Amino acid sequence: MDQITLFELSYRYIMDTSSILSQKPGEPHNRLVYKSKWGKIEDYIKEHIIVTCSEVKEEIGDRDIQQWLVANHCIVLEIDDMVQTNVRKIVTENPKMIEFTGKSGTSSGDAFLIATAMKYHLTVITEENRDSPKKIPQICKRYGISSVNVTQLCESEGWTF
Repeated sequence: MDQITLFELSYRYIMDTSSILSQKPGEPHNRLVYKSKWGKIEDYIKEHIIVTCSEVKEEIGDRDIQQWLVANHCIVLEIDDMVQTNVRKIVTENPKMIEFTGKSGTSSGDAFLIATAMKYHLTVITEENRDSPKKIPQICKRYGISSVNVTQLCESEGWTF
């Protein structure tokens, strides 16, 4: 059951692993090059406008990035009954989105990310292929959930650098 609050949540975006990791050296949004872009993203994280979910946090194996999430006080939304119900619906209707990754035997957190976005009416930030029917952007579209990549986030928020 959702908690009733007198205050409206400030959450507007939920960030996927691919976007969080895109700040690493050698990645498309390398934070060493795009410092001011990541400064704006960090501001949104600190203001709880950008959040993530527990499954995404678990997917991030990079210790420095995990510490970055903690240092920026990133809200990590936990799985609850409503999210679980949404996950069941998503994976039942989109079975190809769950890929068990060879040696590790773990599944993708994508369904949890989308299910959490559904619950809180959030826009998903992801770098995944926008055209693949089994990737986050197309699955979000099927459920009426908006998705953007980091560049589109900057455009929609009117950020210029």
